[in-house]
Amino acid sequence: MAGDSYTSGLVVPDYALLIILLPMLAFPVILLLGRLFNGQDWWKGTMKEGGLLALPVMAASLVCSLMLIAKFIGQTTVSETSTVLNWVNFGWHDAATGSIQAMSLDFGFYVDHTTVMLLFVASFLCLLINVFSIGYMNTDPINDNRNHRFYAEFVLFCSGMLGMVLSDSFLWLFIFWELMGLCSYLLIGFYYERPSAAYAAKKAFLTTRVGDVFLVIGLAMLWNLFQPYAAGQDALSYAVVFDGGHLQAIADAGKSGALQLALGFMFIGAVGKSAQFPLHVWLPDAMEGPTPVSALIHAATMVNAGLYLVARMFPIFAAEAMHGAFTDLAFIIALVGGITACMAALIAFVQMDLKKVLAYSTMSQLAYIFTGLGAALFLANALNWHDPSYAGYEKNKTIVIVAFGAALFHLFNHAMAKGMLFMASGSVIHEMHHAHHDVHHHHDDHGDDHGHDDHHDDFDAQSMANMGGLASRLPITATAMLVGSASIIGLPLIGGFWSKEGIIANTWRVAVEHDPRFLLPAFLVLITA
Repeated sequence: MAGDSYTSGLVVPDYALLIILLPMLAFPVILLLGRLFNGQDWWKGTMKEGGLLALPVMAASLVCSLMLIAKFIGQTTVSETSTVLNWVNFGWHDAATGSIQAMSLDFGFYVDHTTVMLLFVASFLCLLINVFSIGYMNTDPINDNRNHRFYAEFVLFCSGMLGMVLSDSFLWLFIFWELMGLCSYLLIGFYYERPSAAYAAKKAFLTTRVGDVFLVIGLAMLWNLFQPYAAGQDALSYAVVFDGGHLQAIADAGKSGALQLALGFMFIGAVGKSAQFPLHVWLPDAMEGPTPVSALIHAATMVNAGLYLVARMFPIFAAEAMHGAFTDLAFIIALVGGITACMAALIAFVQMDLKKVLAYSTMSQLAYIFTGLGAALFLANALNWHDPSYAGYEKNKTIVIVAFGAALFHLFNHAMAKGMLFMASGSVIHEMHHAHHDVHHHHDDHGDDHGHDDHHDDFDAQSMANMGGLASRLPITATAMLVGSASIIGLPLIGGFWSKEGIIANTWRVAVEHDPRFLLPAFLVLITA
């Protein structure tokens, strides 16, 4: 029930640690072996420069994730929590009371329905992208003798996302959040010898850091608010922050406004990570990285992190103690989503670069989810769905659950569809490169000595102006593109239809029945659909 403690006391199994630990340990192993054996035939041919080391690691991580998901689904609890590691213990002398105060910062797991969904998305897509990258990266001569760096950074990136999803504290969420930021910088700038790639990496890193500054401020405010109730625990742990009694104490102290401000600063961090207006400028340039990196950032990991952060705030919005206190923030979340959805869709219409079209599509679809989350958070905060004696209790409870579920369902649908689209686009770009290379050499072999040897350098394999008639030559890729596009469009009877229409319906419900301010984001997502 909203407002109750979200800690069940059940123990998350030990194998759950392997979900994070295996890819994290694979990072130095792949990097070291790559340095030692780079250029050797067995390393390049048999081990695919580390790709075949990363593959079983990500497969094992997925298996452990599925085992954890199956265990959780078999339970009837709201959540499960478990402390894995006692990280830091420290104490200090309290001058006011003359006593010694102690605090313990532990690392643990927190598993609820939101965790389960994101855990499956991240672990499943990371494995698929790993498989795709072996074929993509190891057949392009430009990647020779440096793919070990790609696979090492890839598994570390995946570890960061999985750790963020499983963390039981906003503190650990932030640590893994920053780990993903570092990996995105390294992978976007993988072709660092190209000025455009180096610029894109710095742009992504610095733009997301702007949001992270506000995230740190929000977390500091959150710590200050909950520290008096932490009783020696991490004041940012979900067990403390989601506790109904603690939230009631904050409300009784008249600090609901300060809590809303803290959550607002944290939302700005999510805006940067998920490339929403006005911190959206880094995402299109992130296409400078290899296509598997684009799929990783746009579908499996980085951009979903911001959505996860906002979704993780749901128990605070839903708490009975905070009833009606956060409706302004919920509106701002929905408005930012509506503006970004419309803006990104309009920009996508004038792009000719295949990956940039997909990048702006990602931005727009993520904005849909933010709008859906804004509507769901408003309903959770504004409706009376805490008191079973209330006449409309069951109806309101269903409305809140359906609204929140629609937003997360669209996150799931978009991640799967966009992962498919980016990998299919990688297949197209890969074949365009090879077709151009073959034509170039065919001309050279036939004595093309008319001084045209440089005119091929301007060929852009990602430009849709150079594409056409590819379905007959790449039928499997074309089918994948069609299915992924249908889901993003929201054609009836496909998953994307139900989730997208659910978001639109819930946003309009809020606008018509509760708060006219939501008419603007509702209209923006409607015309973008």
